[in-house]
Amino acid sequence: MSIQRRIGSLLKLDVSYRRGLLLSFLVGFAVRLIPELLAYPYPIGYDTVQHAAKVHSGLVWYHWTSVFSTWLLYAFLAPVYASLHVDLFLLLKLAGPVLHAFSACGIYYFAMKALNWNAQKSLIAGFFFVFQLAAFRISWDLLKNTLGMAILLFALPFVMKMESKTDFLWFVFLSTSVVFAHELASVVMFVAVVGIFLRASLRWKLRRLWKISVAVLPALAVFLASMYFWVFPPKLELRTNEISAFQSFSRPAGVFFLADYFAGSGSGQYTGYLDLASHVLSVFVILYLFCLPLVFVGLFRNAILDVWTVFLVLASFGCLVLPFLAFDYWDRWMFLLVYPFTFYAVNGISRVLQSAGGVARPSFGWLKWMKISKAKTIGICSCMILLTSFYVGTTLQSDNYVVFSIPTISRYFSVAPTVPIRDVADTAKVLMWLNENMKDGSCVLVHYALLWWAQLYLERNNVIVSYTTEVERALNVATSFGFAPVYLVWWGESIGWYWFTVPTNFSPTFESGRMSVFTYLTSV
Repeated sequence: MSIQRRIGSLLKLDVSYRRGLLLSFLVGFAVRLIPELLAYPYPIGYDTVQHAAKVHSGLVWYHWTSVFSTWLLYAFLAPVYASLHVDLFLLLKLAGPVLHAFSACGIYYFAMKALNWNAQKSLIAGFFFVFQLAAFRISWDLLKNTLGMAILLFALPFVMKMESKTDFLWFVFLSTSVVFAHELASVVMFVAVVGIFLRASLRWKLRRLWKISVAVLPALAVFLASMYFWVFPPKLELRTNEISAFQSFSRPAGVFFLADYFAGSGSGQYTGYLDLASHVLSVFVILYLFCLPLVFVGLFRNAILDVWTVFLVLASFGCLVLPFLAFDYWDRWMFLLVYPFTFYAVNGISRVLQSAGGVARPSFGWLKWMKISKAKTIGICSCMILLTSFYVGTTLQSDNYVVFSIPTISRYFSVAPTVPIRDVADTAKVLMWLNENMKDGSCVLVHYALLWWAQLYLERNNVIVSYTTEVERALNVATSFGFAPVYLVWWGESIGWYWFTVPTNFSPTFESGRMSVFTYLTSV
């Protein structure tokens, strides 16, 4: 049987709702587990070490105000870690695949309940999502984001109907859980709800408007409270072993979620417009070039997907229109396009495979010049899977910070846990050496890339002075407090990461592999 017939027959499979949900989970878990096994026993994903340090601390809420924060992931992981005493990185190696599989289930559920697709087509949507590069990238380390979006996919179908008290209560519970899971997922949810609200307003469905308004109030209240404590954090006297030497930047117009990408006031700094544009366009091309034709062919109108897609496109590319006054984290917003793009692309696949002549065109006039055949559809899906496989295989086995040999975008796709995988064990060893050799009155200067490693392995009586690239600023802070000796953790040889060089007034004291502990020489 040809590949085309195999895919076509998948649309006709007799799949029950529960079986489709189970298959979505199993395929999502199995596929996402592959890179974890390839990297075993080391963690993957830039922010994974941050999750490890927070789970290790056992604190879900450090203060009553942190109830209005994104703590849901740690509410699941911290009790499991504390009760089972499993290896922390092994727990996170399982958490990533589970959340990826949960997202695939969410895609399947949303397709059936919100889009009214049958189980077969919904299952294809779940499978298509599982293999996409953007979905993999989110699941590396953006675990809170993955959890929030997965819950959101289960929540939105309820606001579409909300015909019973059960639907009402489910949406209240799930929407509030989204807010407790992640900020970006919360924003996407409120944007989608606004779209549904406006559509109901145009049709004068007053009862529906009332239900939507009341149902979203608990989530909105929690979200606004979290934003308030983010902008105006309470003055707390918390005992911590970290002294921050980070340089703060003012936000454009004083708004915390906006960034001036040329001034470095947000998540990234760029030398000019061409530099910014090259990053934005390169990332988009790598993420979505292959599936974009299917997205165009499969475009359709839907109250949720309309506003969802438009908002994410604006948030992703707004920095090219107003780079000095744009949404922060343009790359994170761009990653989230994988969710609506999945539904459009799968609808495009369905249109191609079910077309009489084996060719489908977009239904929108300005795109009707495009046509996709069954052979091209097979090629597109194959290239998409090959790209994801190539990305996983090469980056896990590589010691190079450059991904796809394109230096400008490497930081957006790095699989490494802030250090090359080969240096993970040695990073832990040099920090454990500090535990045995640091004395009262000493401190260690820790670059932001190694900060969560230090929080994970250093004992709480050892003082950390954290910094970004301005090590002299951190050294001035350390000397102003009278710390001596002053240590610094970094690579003993230049590996080309983070564009940082150890100052000449630091001398190597201890080495493990490529990682070293340096001591400040006061006489130099």
